[in-house]
Amino acid sequence: MKKAKIIAVANQKGGVAKTTTVINIGAGLALKDKKVLLVDTDNQSHLSRFLGYDGTDGNPTISELIFQTVSKVKKPVSEAIRKSELGVDYIPSNFMLAGIISILGTDSDSTGVFSRLFSDGTFDKYDYIIIDCPPTLDLLVSNALKACDKVLIPVQSDYWAYEGVDQLLATLQRVKQTNDIKPYVLGMLVTMFNKRTNSAKAIMEAMNESYGSFVFENAIAFRDEVKVATIEHKSLVGKKSSVTGQQYMAVVDEIIGKEGQVNG
Repeated sequence: MKKAKIIAVANQKGGVAKTTTVINIGAGLALKDKKVLLVDTDNQSHLSRFLGYDGTDGNPTISELIFQTVSKVKKPVSEAIRKSELGVDYIPSNFMLAGIISILGTDSDSTGVFSRLFSDGTFDKYDYIIIDCPPTLDLLVSNALKACDKVLIPVQSDYWAYEGVDQLLATLQRVKQTNDIKPYVLGMLVTMFNKRTNSAKAIMEAMNESYGSFVFENAIAFRDEVKVATIEHKSLVGKKSSVTGQQYMAVVDEIIGKEGQVNG
């Protein structure tokens, strides 16, 4: 059976539209008839709450799955998977995740816990597993990077977000134990882009100069509709009138196209 493609969405800089990107790319892939699982590994739980998780159903979260994997406890991982109204499944996080790094650190292969977790046959039914990483470069992120087939890096059109890309790529290089990380980079997605400002244009030019074809052709504009969609708990790709939704769907087409190039 074909294995799910695992995409880690990561940038140690916060506020770069990482969770918004996970939501809309996940929902966009679902609109393309792909089976998608979103995994929240950020203890702020923004993705989980957006998808309707309120912590009252009594089922496991990603924290329990990590603990079970490290302690080699055999329980059905399917119990942690929820359905959402966006057409995607998800595994939520909660406040317990803040202390889980110490659990990861006790494992003899502390960066390989996610790889073992996602090798479970339960996940084979998905086309894509998308991991929403926390804005750090800790063991959770290292696990996501080691387990992933590809990393997608949202980069706000801001100098500090751009500056952090090399650090993330260095971490990817370390956990993949290779100097050639090109096969593992899905791309850099410029977000919150305001074409009216010279600074945003400069960052876009610097991104293209530094990373070339790794930069997605489509940038995500800075628009108020993103905030409104967050309040309403709705994806932008589900609204035909949404400019940002159309931009994310163009990114989804790029992702599917890149996969076709690899498999073709």
